[in-house]
Amino acid sequence: MDCRFHSDALYKIQSPPKNTFEEQRTKPVIAVTMATSRQGVSVVNHLSKSNLFSIRAITRDPLSQGSKQLAKLPNVQVLEGDLLEPQSLEKCFAGVYGVFGNTTPTKGWALGRGSIVREYELQQGRNLVDVLKRTIEEGSLKHFVFSSVCKAKDPLKSDPAPSHFSNKWSIEEYIFVNGLKEFSTILRPVSYFENFDSDLPSVKISEKSFPGVVKGDKVWQTIAVDDIGLWANAIFKKPRKFLGQALNLAGAELTGNEMAEAWQKVQGYDSQSVRYSMVPRTLMNFIEHDIAQMASWIERAGYGANLQELHELADELGITMTSFTSWLNKKAILRNSLRNSHYIDLHKILGMAN
Repeated sequence: MDCRFHSDALYKIQSPPKNTFEEQRTKPVIAVTMATSRQGVSVVNHLSKSNLFSIRAITRDPLSQGSKQLAKLPNVQVLEGDLLEPQSLEKCFAGVYGVFGNTTPTKGWALGRGSIVREYELQQGRNLVDVLKRTIEEGSLKHFVFSSVCKAKDPLKSDPAPSHFSNKWSIEEYIFVNGLKEFSTILRPVSYFENFDSDLPSVKISEKSFPGVVKGDKVWQTIAVDDIGLWANAIFKKPRKFLGQALNLAGAELTGNEMAEAWQKVQGYDSQSVRYSMVPRTLMNFIEHDIAQMASWIERAGYGANLQELHELADELGITMTSFTSWLNKKAILRNSLRNSHYIDLHKILGMAN
């Protein structure tokens, strides 16, 4: 597939070049894979807002609505590229200063398999790293930020891990054995806040219920997807601090019951009691076995991000981390806005009827 611009054993590579971001006179170019994914959109948005970079937003479909929205942002060009087609990546990465790499295990749902396919993601990671290695050898690429997943709080209880976790960790190892560690920063985010509000009927926040896949009394680290873009932007601006490093990312650390309590408070003390409801593990095993395994992993090993250290680092970098309560507040405001608009529309209809 051609890359087109759209307006609307250890392998040892040479030491990282000295002309890092801070020393470049023109805007460095950063390519973002899977740019229309939730993480991709967040990263592109924050890099665009910084006005320090030119961004290549890579997507399989540059004519999609998501791609068109990205193309409207300043400093952004949308490119056609596919992680499963290395030649397209080579053209998209040509001459770039940095790359934000994001891979996915989801490949359409199938009975007995779910939507998560291990080899599908591993092939994306292999192609990504192989092309990056060649790009580094050609001399332009200075900084690769890879989005992985948070390691366990108790590593001795990490096995068995869900495959969409072990996929990412295997890709990390592939980065290292190919000699790219000193060019790379690994971001390891935890579960998204946004996962609590999916389109599935049993996994959607309502006035009376706050759903989740983990037991209500178990601590669960979570993060706003938008914060991943905040961290990625800050890291690209401070390469000397973060090259060769890995960072577990989280924004909150609450039990399911505490999340439900927070949602009730956000809705107001006169609201009805909110109950945390865990999706039955047997049902989740049938629908998406890997997510069921993830829930068991969180209960057993737990995400290992250090919230205190992250808040200190965020202050140093000028990052305002999104709290769970602030995310809920935004959700409540949006919900009330939609409810009021429906109320107004209903009155218009009734008025016309009269």
